[in-house]
Amino acid sequence: MALEFHWVLPTEGDPPRLDPQGRTRQPAHWIAVAQAAEYAGFNALLVPTGVQRPDAWLVAAALARHTQRLGFIVAFRPGLVLPAVAAQRAQTLHELSGQRLLLSVLTGGDAAEHHGYGDLINHDDRFVRAAEFLRVVRQVWKGRGACSGIDHHGAHYRLQNGGLSRPLRQPPALYVGGASPASERVAAEQAQVYYGWAEAPALLQARVQRVTALAAGQGRSLRVGCRLHVVARTTEAEAQREAGTMLRGAEIAPNLWPIARPAGGRNGVALVGSYARVAQRMAGMQSLGIESFILSADAGLDDALRLGEELLPLVGARPTSAKPVPAELRG
Repeated sequence: MALEFHWVLPTEGDPPRLDPQGRTRQPAHWIAVAQAAEYAGFNALLVPTGVQRPDAWLVAAALARHTQRLGFIVAFRPGLVLPAVAAQRAQTLHELSGQRLLLSVLTGGDAAEHHGYGDLINHDDRFVRAAEFLRVVRQVWKGRGACSGIDHHGAHYRLQNGGLSRPLRQPPALYVGGASPASERVAAEQAQVYYGWAEAPALLQARVQRVTALAAGQGRSLRVGCRLHVVARTTEAEAQREAGTMLRGAEIAPNLWPIARPAGGRNGVALVGSYARVAQRMAGMQSLGIESFILSADAGLDDALRLGEELLPLVGARPTSAKPVPAELRG
C-alpha cells in the first residue's frame, strides 16, 4: 500500500498566541480545516477526543457533509460506550460518509481523563478490556446471521442475541495508538495500523520490528504509523524561530525535539527544520518501516495548506491541485 499522510483537526483551537479570541474553536473553522486538508492532499483527518473537546463522532459526521474524498479517523476510548453501540455508530457514520470512516482506538492515556468520564478501571485492565471490546465489535459487524444473533460472555462484556441487522461488509480500518507493550499487543491482535509518537531511529526501528513480529505471530500483517507535530519553513533558522519556546530539553534525534505545552496542553514530539530537511527525516522513518504519518501543526488551517504545498510533494504524497488555493480556505 502507498504511504498515508493524515492531518490532525485541532478542535480545541489553535494556541492562544495565534488565536487569542478563540475563533478557531468554532465549527465553521473546523469545516475550513477539513476542506483545506482535502485540498492539500491529505488522506484523512484525525478527529481527536477528550474532555476538553467536542464529541469526535458528531464532528466527523458534520465535516463529512462538507468534503468529498477526505477520510475521518475518529478517536474514541473503549469502555466509555458499549461495544455493540460503538459498532452500530460506526456502521452509520461509515455509510453516511461514503465509506470514509476510520477509527483510532485509544487504550491508555491520562487516568484523570478517564475518571472525568466516570471510568474508574485501572490502567492495565483498560488494555484487556479494549482487546475484548474490539473482538465484540468485529463480531457485531458480521451481522446476526440467518438463524440467531451473536452471544459473547467475556470478562468485561456480555452479549446475547446481538449483531447488526445486516453485516458491515467493508468495516473501517482500526488504528491503535500508544507507547506501552500492552498497546502493542492490542494493535497486533486487532488493528490495521499501530502508531505512536516519533522517537530516536534505533528505538523507532525496534518498535516497528517488535509490533510487526507480534502481529505476524498471530497470522496478521500490520502497518506502523508515526505521530508528529511539524514546524517546517523555508530555512532551518526560520523553523527554529517559529518553534520558539515549544521545544524543551535536548534533541531526541536530528531535527526531532520533545515539546511541552502550557497547562492543559498536550506533550508530544516535534519535527523542526526546513521543508527539505523535514522531508529527509520522514524518508528516514519510512526506511525503518513507517508507512503512515499523522501530522499536526500550530495553525490547523494555514499549516495544512502550507505543508500540503511545500512538504507533501517532497515525501511522496500525491501532488496537490495546481489551481490557486480558494480564497475561502485562507484564514
